[in-house]
Amino acid sequence: MQQNADAVVRLDKMDVIVEAKDRMIVNQKRVVTVLNKEGNKHVSAYAFYEKKDKVSHLEAVIYNAQGEEVKKIKKRDFLDQSAIGGGTLYADSRVLVLQYTPTQYPYTVEFSKEYSSPNTAFVPNWPFLEDYRLSTESSQFSFRVECGIPFRTKEDNLDEYQIKKSKTTNGVVYIANNLNAMVEEPLSPSFQDFAPHVKIALNEFHLEGVDGRGATWQELGKWMSDELLEGKDDLDEGTVQYVQNLVRGVNDPLEKIKIVYHYVQENTRYISVQLGIGGWMPINASTVNRVKYGDCKGLVNYTMALLRAAGVESYYTVVHAGNKIRDMDRDFPSMQGNHVILNVPLENNEVWLECTSQIAPVNHLGTFTDNRNVLKIKPEGGELVRTNVNPDEDNYQLTKAYFEIADETNIIGKVKIVSRGTQYDQKYWITKNTRSKEEEFYKTYWNYVQNLNLGTVTYGNDIDNIEFSEDIEFSANNYLSSAGDKLLLIPNVSNRNLNVPVRVRNRKRALVVKRGFLDEDEFTIRLPKGYLLETGILPLKVESKYGSYSVFIETLEPGTIRYKRRLLVKSGKYPKEEYSQYRDFRKKVARYDNMKVVLIKKEL
Repeated sequence: MQQNADAVVRLDKMDVIVEAKDRMIVNQKRVVTVLNKEGNKHVSAYAFYEKKDKVSHLEAVIYNAQGEEVKKIKKRDFLDQSAIGGGTLYADSRVLVLQYTPTQYPYTVEFSKEYSSPNTAFVPNWPFLEDYRLSTESSQFSFRVECGIPFRTKEDNLDEYQIKKSKTTNGVVYIANNLNAMVEEPLSPSFQDFAPHVKIALNEFHLEGVDGRGATWQELGKWMSDELLEGKDDLDEGTVQYVQNLVRGVNDPLEKIKIVYHYVQENTRYISVQLGIGGWMPINASTVNRVKYGDCKGLVNYTMALLRAAGVESYYTVVHAGNKIRDMDRDFPSMQGNHVILNVPLENNEVWLECTSQIAPVNHLGTFTDNRNVLKIKPEGGELVRTNVNPDEDNYQLTKAYFEIADETNIIGKVKIVSRGTQYDQKYWITKNTRSKEEEFYKTYWNYVQNLNLGTVTYGNDIDNIEFSEDIEFSANNYLSSAGDKLLLIPNVSNRNLNVPVRVRNRKRALVVKRGFLDEDEFTIRLPKGYLLETGILPLKVESKYGSYSVFIETLEPGTIRYKRRLLVKSGKYPKEEYSQYRDFRKKVARYDNMKVVLIKKEL
């Protein structure tokens, strides 16, 4: 069980009993042997709780490599802290966390907890394998309902792991043994797409004093509309009149959206406020209007109220946010998600607003919330829809530059970069950088250019066309190398893609390129005085199912050359057997991007 493992779960056993719609009891015992420093993160000895939850038992016992007890940690010795990250102003959610610093490896943690909660909206789900490099000897999960409420289960990827399941009259039991650790492979599907896990949800539940129903997405959305959002959109008459004056004479709904969204960005700021029904209910729009801050829920609800005052309907929308795409499970309605955005349906398209950002353009979600199933909350109920995804070619970057080579080895350049789509998303925030952060950013971006000295940098952010531009001046000493009386020049000065996925033997999982992109480059290079191009780059083309690449150099006039390059990487999912072919494509790109040309002195 230790092969490829940083830690081994000896036993993970959880029993969940729903005694009533508003009472759930959870018992867990977890024994983990940590083999090295990287395995510390797999101990998972913690207990989340809300105000009305009761943690009746919490204990951890530490054993050394010989199985001898070295420390016993009681509930009072666990660190009690907010369960929400930094930047949170208020929060109900808290967590008790084990504090233990190991002095040697391996060591074992035997952890046990018991808690009761009136909140049954979030029944614990069960992952039999939690992460890479973690093996499991025994995993046992039981769920029982003693009050007659119907419940649903969804089992993913159980068959190939020979996980045993047994049903009882009012529950279900799962047992798994000897699950080997998995090693992460580059460009893999998401872990939850292939790891075994079980989801459970009650058709009727309780959340912080409010009963709910959610057997379907429509029913769950209806409950959220009625119980979480109803009456939260109140604005005083003065604010309504002010918004109406802002959009007076504007007939285009999209222009109204831009005006209101800009007003929100200029007049509010994001601060996490995790209060309300389990952190799911937004604060009143009137409160946000008064204090000028809110969390994602509050700012979305506030923007929705302002748009309504401007005559534009919009919808509060729940999403699983994160740069790793995670969908709301279409086949399993339940309380899901960790973030809220705003949907504004127009006649020909849907507009999306990220209300926590003071700089994001209208209808730009970026990699944090793009291309995934989300739950749109309407008065008549919930509707599962998908957020925008850019075609690969729209994730575009155009780089144009002029370079001069001075003193035979030094280079001076002016570069203009225009970015759109996800490439815009990677750049538009840098306008907030300090000079030192700016220098760090470009030295990382051009990490293959040694001795880089950054000059003047200016930015342009076209929020209407969602296009970001950078004008950068820089110089670099000893950029060229010499070979006898010749000079060697890498003409791709400012956009080399040298990222080659590592070799993987006996790959286990499919190849997934989640987002494609298109780069086009054109550099004019003034050669050092007295030098000509001896060997250039003939037109090179690489065509594959994974993308395409082309590059060539032409002489514009004696002493001046032009370098042109185009790289398209396509998104897609491919069989694992094609990984080496994809890697070969990226190797060719890297090799050609790093290619040198030879300069010789012209004869007198």
